[in-house]
Amino acid sequence: MARRLNYIYITAMHWAPGIRFNHYFFSEPKVIHDWTPPACGGVFVILVRDDQWAPKPFQPLCFAEFGNHTREGKVRQNWPADWYIATLSMPFSTTAERCAVVNELVGAYNPIRQSGESLDLTRRVDELQNRQHELTTQLQALVSSLNRLFEPHPVAPRARIGFQPEVPVR
Repeated sequence: MARRLNYIYITAMHWAPGIRFNHYFFSEPKVIHDWTPPACGGVFVILVRDDQWAPKPFQPLCFAEFGNHTREGKVRQNWPADWYIATLSMPFSTTAERCAVVNELVGAYNPIRQSGESLDLTRRVDELQNRQHELTTQLQALVSSLNRLFEPHPVAPRARIGFQPEVPVR
């Protein structure tokens, strides 16, 4: 009897619906545009189909948490149609608990959209964009100063050069 129970337990673990990350069982991946957030808080993972991942062909792109009564528009952004989403419902959880799970999963899987390199690259791109904006502003000020130098200025009438005969005053 004990062997049979162990077999059933193992079989249930291998054939559980959904997708597993570490020891967390997420829901079955859905196309992101068909997804609506559950009423309770939890963690979601954005997935992309990748045949090199096993046992299910989905690679995690990012992990994030959502709170109670999260609106769809806040969680679902302008993501491509070929991305998938899976959720881990965590009813009665706090934000700190959900963030701890997210940090654990990010540390274990190093998703593409949350890796330190991409965050560093994002920071660098933002710095370059800010620097470009500053330089563009300075260049526009310089061009406007140069344009003012080339504007025609009003010229006061000058005295004629050379001998001027006196005109008798009448």
